[in-house]
Amino acid sequence: MSALDALLDRLPRTTLVAGKGGVGKTTCALGIAVAFARRRERTLLVSTDPAAGLGDILAAPVGSSARAVRGVAGLRARQLDARSLRRAFLAAWRDVIAEIVDRGTYLDRSEVDGLVDAALPGADEIFGLLALADLIARPRGPARIVVDTAPTGHTLRLLALPDTFRALLDMLELMQDKHRFVVSALARRYTPDAADAFLDDMRARIDGLRRVLADERSLAAVVVARAEPVVAVETRRYIQALRALRVSTTALVVNAVPRHTDDPRPLFRSIDPSIPRLFVPRRATPPRGISSVAAAIGAMSATPPRPSTARRADATRQPARGTAIETLVRPLTIVGGKGGVGKSTVACALAIAAADATREPVLLVSTDPAPSIADALGDADQAAWSGGVERKVRGVPDLTARQLDAGAAFAAARDRYQSQIDAMFGAVIARSADAARDRAVIRDLLSLAPPGVDELFALSMLGDELATGRFGRIVVDPAPTGHLLRLLEMPPIALDWSHRLMRLMLDYRDVVGLGDAAGELLEFAKRTRALDALLRDRARAGVILVALDEPVVRTQTRRLASAIRQRGSGVIALVWNRTMRAVDPLPRSVAARQVCAGEMRPSPIGVAALRRWSRSWREARSTA
Repeated sequence: MSALDALLDRLPRTTLVAGKGGVGKTTCALGIAVAFARRRERTLLVSTDPAAGLGDILAAPVGSSARAVRGVAGLRARQLDARSLRRAFLAAWRDVIAEIVDRGTYLDRSEVDGLVDAALPGADEIFGLLALADLIARPRGPARIVVDTAPTGHTLRLLALPDTFRALLDMLELMQDKHRFVVSALARRYTPDAADAFLDDMRARIDGLRRVLADERSLAAVVVARAEPVVAVETRRYIQALRALRVSTTALVVNAVPRHTDDPRPLFRSIDPSIPRLFVPRRATPPRGISSVAAAIGAMSATPPRPSTARRADATRQPARGTAIETLVRPLTIVGGKGGVGKSTVACALAIAAADATREPVLLVSTDPAPSIADALGDADQAAWSGGVERKVRGVPDLTARQLDAGAAFAAARDRYQSQIDAMFGAVIARSADAARDRAVIRDLLSLAPPGVDELFALSMLGDELATGRFGRIVVDPAPTGHLLRLLEMPPIALDWSHRLMRLMLDYRDVVGLGDAAGELLEFAKRTRALDALLRDRARAGVILVALDEPVVRTQTRRLASAIRQRGSGVIALVWNRTMRAVDPLPRSVAARQVCAGEMRPSPIGVAALRRWSRSWREARSTA
């Protein structure tokens, strides 16, 4: 029996193919789905990645509804599309949600409609989660469901959403309970209506998904990695995070193992040894299309490929024509790109170069829910980075680094807000049961925050650091493509939401007074407005894209550059990472300045290696 067949035999009905960006999740997911279909098991391949790379690997369009994959009987593919899912959800439930909010607050209906509309844009994970829950719950659906997930941070947020969404439902339940209380007091009876049916339906869907996620007979993960130290460290944390979410891991697939590498197994020694290891040899060119992908995954084995005696020349020994990379760094520089292209490593190298050259304070910060800058800087003491604390980078006097926990920062702000609401209502709540319900409603209103507000909240605080002059430059390592684009489009959405929330608080002014609860919300709106202006100032801010010279990555990089400009921000430059040969640059319309960063073995980890590596970068001449 082949290693692939043995893996298929162990997998339950639903398989999550998960891992750090760029490790080959989509390739593995497609290979597994094709193998199931060729066993004559009806299979649905679903992508939850907002970067939408499945069609690129498949070499065929993949739509928002399931379509048959040509050449593979029994296989269908679907890209979950947030916009179409949002439209369908709102068409079914918007008026019901607005009715619940209208019943539970002092807002008039036009304000209610605006608050609901402001809270739902950007909620990619919520709509993706509900669609995934529906697919898994269908007893007469496909025999197999293979989910090509987004990179680490996005997927962990998706899997944590059952609890997050239940918090939102609980808040809507409080509003509906106020309506039930009033109707029962007046009519002495209550008849459930469409709002109650909505809440019951949503709870049933989310609770059903919770049960499936925790049942290894129904759902399990195949975690994909690469034989690289930084990837191995993040993969260990990822598997631990999945376990905390009660998602079991059936196998660890080490993908694209070069034949010239040392035995990769020691890299993964710290990962639970009961999880089977599988190894996929690296191919001369990245697999694309059904035949190529099936051949690549079919070569999977339980042992690494035998090392080749022939070793490629180390790119770092080639003559270097250095470039002043510190000139790429603006006061606010965001380093973006597809997962796995080396964003974190490039961000660290840029920050070190900027601090060395300018001798002014530089802040290197990660807003990725699965941060890697500590790994890239060679700091194994992860506990010292927890809580988003600032750390001076040893060997670079003017550089400070921080792995920002956006969720924790926003949660702390939410806790302060709720304490202030409790204080506001404290004087009147003992005299009125209705006031107690009002307090419960308004203290949980931040549950209606658009997803992504937490990252924006954290980034807006960094803008203050520039405004006060504490740091001359800030280099941001965000989550991959989908999160980056949402972050760039979030300021107007967040401003609209905060203004509507403030108007709601004003409506409660006559009941309890505003107190201090509005202060932080006003400050957030002020910082968000300033950040939005900064992101649109191309002299002071912009995005440095990181890419690999591979067909799929080149295509996605062009799309990403276009999407960044559509959101009002600029592309400063494009860094071609891990180059081994001359690169054919993308047109100047993608990036006027393009730089080649040669492949270095072993990968540059630590300040000294990053500094040596960045000094070998060279300019690539762009085409017209």
